Amino acid sequence: MWDMTELWRFFRRRRPLLLYGVGLAAVSSFGQTFFISLFVPSFLEAFPLTPASFGILYAVATLTGALLLPLTARWIDRIPLSGYTGAVLGTLALSALLVAGSGTVWMLGLGLLGLRLSGQGLSSHAGLTVMARYFSKERGKALSIATLGFPLGEAVLPLALAGFLAVAGWRLGWVVVAAVVLGVALPLILRLLRSAAVELDPLRLNVDGGMDPDAGTGKAEAGHAHTDRARTGEASPGRHQGPVGPGARTPVGQPSTSGEWSASRVLRDRRFWLLVPAALLPPFWATGLILYQTSLASAKGWSLPMLASAFVGFALARIITSLAIGGGIDRYSARRLFPAAVLPMGLGVALLAMADGPWVAFAYLALLGATVGLSGTLKTALWAELYGIRHLGAIKSMEGTLMVVSTAAAPLVVGWALEDPGRLLPLLWSCVGTVVGGFLMARVGLAESRGGGAGLP
Repeated sequence: MWDMTELWRFFRRRRPLLLYGVGLAAVSSFGQTFFISLFVPSFLEAFPLTPASFGILYAVATLTGALLLPLTARWIDRIPLSGYTGAVLGTLALSALLVAGSGTVWMLGLGLLGLRLSGQGLSSHAGLTVMARYFSKERGKALSIATLGFPLGEAVLPLALAGFLAVAGWRLGWVVVAAVVLGVALPLILRLLRSAAVELDPLRLNVDGGMDPDAGTGKAEAGHAHTDRARTGEASPGRHQGPVGPGARTPVGQPSTSGEWSASRVLRDRRFWLLVPAALLPPFWATGLILYQTSLASAKGWSLPMLASAFVGFALARIITSLAIGGGIDRYSARRLFPAAVLPMGLGVALLAMADGPWVAFAYLALLGATVGLSGTLKTALWAELYGIRHLGAIKSMEGTLMVVSTAAAPLVVGWALEDPGRLLPLLWSCVGTVVGGFLMARVGLAESRGGGAGLP
């Protein structure tokens, strides 16, 4: 692993681009379930909606966003990053204004669609894709730092919003969201991007990817040279030009030497589908269990203030694991570490199924936060290692689409189970079973990636 001194040096050296990732991760909070759920009571009062009908509206908005995500997220592979970032944040602000001014249910649904697509989907997608694309030797550290934006938003926004809504109302709240995105986040993030001194056009990037830790703009020039060589068919200096065997080893943390995989080719790769369950289980179960946290607390006999205090453990565990796993990725590779990311969540839910004491809330949420922190960092690095960085945006958008679909289905599954107290234990043990299954499938998929079906060391 690496110590905090090393991490601080890395942060100071590449501060602008790293803060770009942190900023987009934090801004994505405006489209996340935990933030939108704070407005649900106001939506139910202002519109002819019941909790069930709002759940359907929210699921439709989320699923529609999932269908649009591959069509919109792939543009990060095609247009300059500054333009892509501006389009994403502009859409997020426009969606917030649409929610603020909505007078009908369909307008509210359209605004929610925009928030889910541009917030949860595209903002987080852009921040993490850029980290994986521009950092190869220190990709793990970059992803660990960028993902700190997620718990930052989770820790700050609910507290700030609670007092504001009591005074100003929900419509003005969404106007303020739009103002913050356009007036603060957008200019600040674009300024950080300009200060990063990197090639912003993805078509001119060197497909070998990454930034020399001590380089300035030299990588951009190398990218231009690589593009010219690619057009003439000339091989890049120093690159391996012979065939790569199935058992060939890839340097730790580097893109696959077997070539740059297109999104369509990845869809035909058996390994991808073996890895997808382990990638989707954390957001699926976290969304369902957190959305119905009050019902779960009632079933366990926990007070809401106690449950709220337990969420501090969730945020801290997510931060600690996000930082800690980065060094592991750089040293051992995401391939070796990814399967185990789901195990803390399985242990936490098993404790939840077996005991009711107040300590269980703290242990369960801390372990859930650990898995969310580990998985969010590892899976982005994993796609870069297995499939390269040229089409990383399109590949991540496919996984992101599947994730959004799963998070849309989670409230329906968990909500149905919690309607009958007798279904709670089967639900929790089903979660544990899926964790074990996802872990084993990921082990098989990554064993295949090393050739010959050999097991992971």
